[in-house]
Formats: sequence, C-alpha cells, structure tokens
Amino acid sequence: MKNFILQNKLIFICIILLSIWYIDVWENANTCSRVLPIAAYLEQENFVLDNYKDKTIDISYINNHYYMDKAPLPTLIVLPFAILAKHLNIIQQQDNSFYSTSLYLLGDIICGVIPFLLIIFYVIQSLVKHNKEKYILMGVSSVFGSFLFVYSGTFFAHTLSAALILSAYLQYKKENFSATGLLLGAAFLSEYTTIWFLISWVLILFFKQKSFHKVSKLLFGFLPALLFIFWYNFHFTGNPFTMLYLYVADNFETIHKSTYGLSFPKLKSLFGLLFSNNRGLLLYAPVLLYGLFLVSVENNNSKLKHYAKYFIHPVILPFVLILLFISSHTAWEGGWSYGPRHLYSPAVLLLFATISHKNFGSFNYIFWLFATYGLVCAFLAKLTVLYSIPELNENILPYLISKLKDGYNTGNVYSLYTQKSALTGFFLFIYLYLLLTLLCIKKNCLLSNSKS
Repeated sequence: MKNFILQNKLIFICIILLSIWYIDVWENANTCSRVLPIAAYLEQENFVLDNYKDKTIDISYINNHYYMDKAPLPTLIVLPFAILAKHLNIIQQQDNSFYSTSLYLLGDIICGVIPFLLIIFYVIQSLVKHNKEKYILMGVSSVFGSFLFVYSGTFFAHTLSAALILSAYLQYKKENFSATGLLLGAAFLSEYTTIWFLISWVLILFFKQKSFHKVSKLLFGFLPALLFIFWYNFHFTGNPFTMLYLYVADNFETIHKSTYGLSFPKLKSLFGLLFSNNRGLLLYAPVLLYGLFLVSVENNNSKLKHYAKYFIHPVILPFVLILLFISSHTAWEGGWSYGPRHLYSPAVLLLFATISHKNFGSFNYIFWLFATYGLVCAFLAKLTVLYSIPELNENILPYLISKLKDGYNTGNVYSLYTQKSALTGFFLFIYLYLLLTLLCIKKNCLLSNSKS
C-alpha cells in the first residue's frame, strides 16, 4: 500500500484536500456540547459548564451544575491538543473565555477530517488488495456521494466512531479479537449505540463459531472502556450505571427520561430510517442500492432461505439491531440532520461491504446512476445548509436546490482563509473533484495499456 500511495501521490493529495476542504464552524447544539468542556477545562481545570449553560440545549443538569451529556472520548481526544495550543498561545482568551472558533476547528480536524480520511484509506486499501485499482474513483465516490461526507469535517462523534468500528471490523476479520475489543471500546466511548457491534459479534462468535475463547478475548479487549465508563458515570452522577443522558436538561419530556427516550421499535420510524425522503438511508447513501443490486444478481437463482445467512453476518446483524434500537427512540430522526446520522457507523460498514464485494465495478452504469445523485446532493449540502435540515416531506435534491437562493456555507478553507466568496470556494472544490476524476481515468488508461 505504501508503494501504491507513492505511485499515486496526486490522487491522494486531491483526496486529502477534498476531505479537509469543508470545515464546520457553525455553533450547532451538538458540536457546541463537545467544545464547551474543553473551554471550561482551559479556564478552570474542570468540566463544569455553568458559565456556558445557555449556549446549548445538549447539556445535563446534575446536582445544581451543568455538564456535557455526550459520550466523552471525542472531547477527551481533542483536550490535550487544546491544552498544547493554549501553552503555545495559538488559542487565547477573549473576554475571559477560551470558547472560540479555534476549538471547533481543532475538533473538526481531529474527530472529523482524520477519521474520514482513514475510512477512505481503508476503502482504497481494500480495492488494491483485491486488484481493483481501476475502481478507486468508484470507491471514493461511494463515500463522498453519501451523508458520510456531509459529516466529515465536523465535531460530531459519528465519523470518529465509524472509523473505529471499521478498524475493529478489519481486526475482527483477521481474528485479532483483543484489538477488536479495544477498538470497539473506543467506539463505544465515542458513540454509545456502537455497543450493538460488540453484542452482535459476541453472538456470532458464540453461537455460530461456538468459540468461548474468541469471545473472552473480545470482551477482555472491551473491558478498559467498560471500566472507564463506569468510573466516568460514577464521577458525575454518583452511580456507575447511570449515564449523563438521563439528566438532559431540555431535550426530552420528563416521562421519557427514565428510559433515556427509548420505547419499542415503530414501523413509521423504520420506514423513515430506511426509505423516506426525510431520513431514508437508501436515499442518503444511494450506492447501497447498487450493493443490493449486486447481492440480488449474485443470488438470482437462490431460494429465500439462502438469504438468511446475511442476517448473521458481522455487518448485517449489528445494522439490524442498531436500526431497531434507533427506531425505538423518540429522537430517531436525529434532530436537524442530513440523513440518518445515528446510522452512520453501520452505513460505513455497509458501504465498505459493497465496495469489497467481488462484483464491485460491474454494471458500472447502474453504479454511476446512484453515485451521481448522491454526489450532487452531498455537494449541494456542503454548499448550502450542511447538516442543518429539518423534517422533510419532499426529496432532498429539490430542497437543496431551493436553498441556493438563501446563501452559501462559508465553512470552506478557501473562504475562511481569504474571506472571499463561498461560491468561489465551492467551484474550487468541484475543480479538485474533477481533477481527481481525470487522474483516476488517466491511471485506468495506463493500467489498460500495461495489460495489453
């Protein structure tokens, strides 16, 4: 892989620039909740958010003090870099506060850009491993043409947890179960719903492979994360088994707080998460439709029971369980969101499985039909509203087109650095993607000539 990167430096430079081009500087309640503890620690060396309690509704109220309600790892990863930046005077106080755009940018890069690049790296590595270098543009476009790209360069936890889950899945396939457990633990500390990957893989190992030894290694690897979250919960709530989500100040009605907003899976939510214009996975990661097509062609003459094997697959089982879990939550839509953001991690594995399929690259006209739609929607979202989309009854594409008249997202590196037009920055981004396309086409021509 190292040699492949060196031989295709321009392609990788384009991918890096495209991945870092759009950086989220908006004060979103979700990302703000992760920034505030960093600012508080820089000021007072604790995580009490009393001075910032009015900046976000994503906040917990415990024993007369306010705290972050999120899974802790993204904030804790960024914190040491923020402390270093403070000592180097890169981040400075303004009006006795360290809360600033600089902290958002730091979180965007560490928890948004770098994990997204890792996902892209794994995609390309898989294609190279299976001698499918000529499909790199298709692989990269599968990711860029989905809601995964919209959340890259943001301080949400989704991209970080998904990169950790994909890393864990690759270790799982290698049967390195201790490393799998460690990575699953890190993902859990980033986004709690990823616990379903651990549950799924334990079930598969125990009942399908009947290997208690493998299960024990997996659980032992996960143990540090479990012990940490018990300590973390106890430190803030006084109970190792009570999470800070139980004390969310404003988000849920009191009647739902005792179950963290959970009830039972609902058909309306399941339809909404899979098929709807509002948050349907297949509309916001449309290359998955191509993946379904490949599977149907592969099993064209198979009986229905043949498809049952997919439900105990290490990609499909956690997807089904997380889907059911999210559909049972009062906030299954994810608030203002581009696509089903709570399905981000399983979506990454589903896309990776599609790209790793033995027939990936065949029927490429069908692929590009879905991928082009996804790319247009994701790029328009980056240009306009980013992830800030309310409940939708119409298709996402006309909605995004209608938003062009309302102004443009200035959160691209060109506009942030030069203070010039966001539209110019977008056109430079499109130029970069076209350059990547041409470089990949040129590489494919060279590959074809060398084989002939």
